[in-house]
Amino acid sequence: MRDLLKAGNRLRRIFFKKIKKDYIKNKLEKRKGYCKKCGDCCKGCKHLSKENLCLVYDKRPWWCHKEFPIDKIDQKVFNVKRCGYNFKN
Repeated sequence: MRDLLKAGNRLRRIFFKKIKKDYIKNKLEKRKGYCKKCGDCCKGCKHLSKENLCLVYDKRPWWCHKEFPIDKIDQKVFNVKRCGYNFKN
């Protein structure tokens, strides 16, 4: 079930990125905090070390979502608990 939610959420983000670009811009303006590089949002990625560190963070390949998380929905769907980002309403 969680994989289905993740796939749907990826499609949602692609839609916003391609069609509703202002949505992402507005959400990122409300996002506060910083990336703690905790690895919670990248679980399962082959570039994540055993210590949950991204091995390509500074390079950020095309498949990485530079805007992640764009909102609380991303954090909830991907079960990101240690994230350094938070969102204003």
